[in-house]
Amino acid sequence: MPIINTLEIYEDLKSQFKEDEARTLTKALEKSLEEYQKKQESFLATKDDIAKLREELKDDINSLSLITKNDIANLRSELKDDIANLRSELKDDITKFQIETKNDMTKLREELKEDINKVRNDLANAKAEIIKWLFIFLIGQGATIISILKFIK
Repeated sequence: MPIINTLEIYEDLKSQFKEDEARTLTKALEKSLEEYQKKQESFLATKDDIAKLREELKDDINSLSLITKNDIANLRSELKDDIANLRSELKDDITKFQIETKNDMTKLREELKEDINKVRNDLANAKAEIIKWLFIFLIGQGATIISILKFIK
């Protein structure tokens, strides 16, 4: 069913051409219009085409959704494993650090005890030295006082 009224075209062509020529031109025009309409109809989407496309899109979306869900589940599982490994490694590192710290503190305590003992020995030696010099000065002062008293009498 052509969109253009070919009867009117035929009437217009008949006044300018012979009747056979006008009829031939009108039929050719009508045929080309029908072919054009058929081509247009093949390009136009029908409700069935749209429904099929919707179903295909729904199926694609559902399959992508399942794939995405599976990927997310796999990723979660991998992340849980990685987190568990990191926790284990961190615990091991913390334990090693605690052991090293305890060893360092033990060494520091031993060094500190040695230093304290050295200071005590040095203080004891200094004390003995002071007492020795004290006796020497006391003897010297005593001798001086005795000589002054002998000198005064």
